[in-house]
Amino acid sequence: MDEEINDEVGTLLDQLQAVNVKVKEVKKERDLITKEELEKFTIENGATLVQDALEMVSTVKDFIISAPNAEDVEALAGLIKAASSAIDSLNQLTIADKRSNTSVKLKEMDIASKKELQQNNIEHKQLATREEIFKMLTDKAKPIEAEIVEDKRLG
Repeated sequence: MDEEINDEVGTLLDQLQAVNVKVKEVKKERDLITKEELEKFTIENGATLVQDALEMVSTVKDFIISAPNAEDVEALAGLIKAASSAIDSLNQLTIADKRSNTSVKLKEMDIASKKELQQNNIEHKQLATREEIFKMLTDKAKPIEAEIVEDKRLG
């Protein structure tokens, strides 16, 4: 019987050592994330993290329902908090992106309306210099017929 236990322990140790080797093989060097790739990385990995966390919440919840204890309930609460925090972070990114897009569109509309107002003002204004306006007035001027009347009050 001792020999069977030693064989099982030996097998278990061999399995643990094999897992350790596999874990070391799985580790790899990661490329640095550039500023341009950061948003895409954050959204994709954040979404994956949220999905994994929600699946884990479901799994842990089923486990706790079958055999509840304080540590497991605390772990579930922490997992739920982490998942909701990740969802909140992704939501803030989405809101910031929408706010940015709205701001850009609003600025474009503002510029377009200012251009249109400026164009309308130019069309409605008659572009002429002061001399040209005086010349037009004198060319169209009609002589005024007047009769000179002597004013007795002055003299």
